[in-house]
Amino acid sequence: MADKKNRAGQLGRRRFLQLACVGCTGLTAGCLGGSDGESSPGDDESPEYPTLRETLDWEPSYVMELDVPMGSGTMVVHEGDTYTSWVTPSGYEMEAYRIGTDEYIVVEGQCFIPAGTSTGEFFEPERLVEESGDVRATGRETIDGQDVYRFDVDEGRLSLDTESGYPRRFAHDDDNGSIDFHSWGETDPILPPDMDCEEQ
Repeated sequence: MADKKNRAGQLGRRRFLQLACVGCTGLTAGCLGGSDGESSPGDDESPEYPTLRETLDWEPSYVMELDVPMGSGTMVVHEGDTYTSWVTPSGYEMEAYRIGTDEYIVVEGQCFIPAGTSTGEFFEPERLVEESGDVRATGRETIDGQDVYRFDVDEGRLSLDTESGYPRRFAHDDDNGSIDFHSWGETDPILPPDMDCEEQ
């Protein structure tokens, strides 16, 4: 029991989220995947595609599905609050909550309140526009029947819905994982875990 508590206390939310998004850089979403459809013809045969700045749009609430070498999980974001569920390849399950400045980690049925707080965000659209806003789409394709523009950004490929501008997928260049985005503007408020939590 003591070993479990020490392990969870050492994990901390920051380390937990690093595990959940290993390989994510710059736009704070990273990883593997690709498109389901064929790319459009090359630049010589295609009209000029829009820039990332002209295309990207977002909402403060959405869901990210992560699939990376160190496991898989789901992050629900609702107006700045987050809930992340995570499973490692060995089957080890973890959950993390951030509600305002309050944070909780649930490991093997036990809840812990980590010392300190984390302020980093996974998806930072303003920073993405600042750093890669002038990047022009390199093609048009489909993901699960959804038309997207493909942008080659820092260390990966970002796919944006051609109509809404919402991110659909980020795939890491080295095929180290992927993040799929969905449910833009459709998530529910996040509540703290319904259990007693021990401060670390």
